[in-house]
Amino acid sequence: MVALLLSIILSAALVLLFKFFERNNIPIFQAIVFNYWTAAICGYLFLPDKTAVHNLSIFGEAWMPVCLLLGCMFITVFTLTGITTKYFDASVASVAMKLGLVFPVLLAFTMYGEPFNWLKLLGILLAFVAVVLSSLSENKGNGNTAKVGKHIYLPIVVFFGSGACDAVTQYVTKTHLANTGQEGFAMFIFVAAATGGTLFFLFQLLTGATRFNVKCLVGGIVLGIANYFSYLTALKALVQVNWGSSVVFPVINLGVVAVVTLGGILFFRERISRTNAIGLGFAAASILVILLSGVL
Repeated sequence: MVALLLSIILSAALVLLFKFFERNNIPIFQAIVFNYWTAAICGYLFLPDKTAVHNLSIFGEAWMPVCLLLGCMFITVFTLTGITTKYFDASVASVAMKLGLVFPVLLAFTMYGEPFNWLKLLGILLAFVAVVLSSLSENKGNGNTAKVGKHIYLPIVVFFGSGACDAVTQYVTKTHLANTGQEGFAMFIFVAAATGGTLFFLFQLLTGATRFNVKCLVGGIVLGIANYFSYLTALKALVQVNWGSSVVFPVINLGVVAVVTLGGILFFRERISRTNAIGLGFAAASILVILLSGVL
């Protein structure tokens, strides 16, 4: 349960940090590159046994090819999430990201044979209502309606990308990480993402498209620490919490939406409409119903 709560809080912190970067003119992509190297270093430092890394035998793990693929997916979705916060409220970015819960939930029922009941279905339906109502924001970030309309595809891409990342994480957790290996897997995801991001960043530097920004380094370090522990605690929650992934994913995702919305109000003075407030009410009801479906 502790891992579940930490995952919610730290995942919400990521979206709020993106909003902070946008408000303080910190280039997002550059910060993301430093973030992934920081997360990779955290991954190495917190490995319970570094022997497999030192003798390179870890590259023979069955999950390594999937890990490298997921790392590339991570940096793509992470970057798009950061860009989304430029044109929409932080809550909209988190809603788009967390609506991807539909993918692992459907897979839990169809591929992994997790128990299904009508109470769980009701909770999932309430979750969809919650994320839709929460995303109907009247305060669109920079207030430029034309720009928002032009970039309406961003939340959609984040939705599909985030859902794909969750689905792949779910697959690896169930097939390779049921007992051990979460720390090593998390570390190499970040190594893969950092490597891909660095190559593109170097290309930008060489072509003069960007310049090194020390604020990106500092911001990336903070972001990377939160990013590593948010993902590691999510992996551990999937393994340790016996509700099943069809319950864990919705609880984490809806929890993040609620925390980000509250954080947007407290730290960035974002306003929520009556529709947004109703959406948060549906989110709370959804979490309660989904939790009840897993224990009754």
